[in-house]
Amino acid sequence: MTKAKQIRACKEANPTHKAKDIAKACGVTTTYVYQVLHSAKKKAVKAVKPVKPVVTEGQDTLRKEIKRLHEDLDGWKELYLSANEALTQYEQDVVGYRAVISYLQGQLDGATV
Repeated sequence: MTKAKQIRACKEANPTHKAKDIAKACGVTTTYVYQVLHSAKKKAVKAVKPVKPVVTEGQDTLRKEIKRLHEDLDGWKELYLSANEALTQYEQDVVGYRAVISYLQGQLDGATV
């Protein structure tokens, strides 16, 4: 087993130990322990790099529909605010639109169309 592997194994087995303690246990310098652990950390970060998802035509269509519904809500708000009795209808429409938007967003986030 190489010294680097020993250092990584020691750190994994004892995550609370300081570099000085690991160096003493493995018979290396503290500087070398820092170098090995930093190198292992960099490799771990590279391996977890997220992949940018590919946007399908169906997802793009859903995004456009969600945007259109939001714009409709803004336009309807102005119209409904002018009439007092229409306010109740507006609130019901908003709830319905928000349900549709939520459903479409769920479809967009959960499945590829």
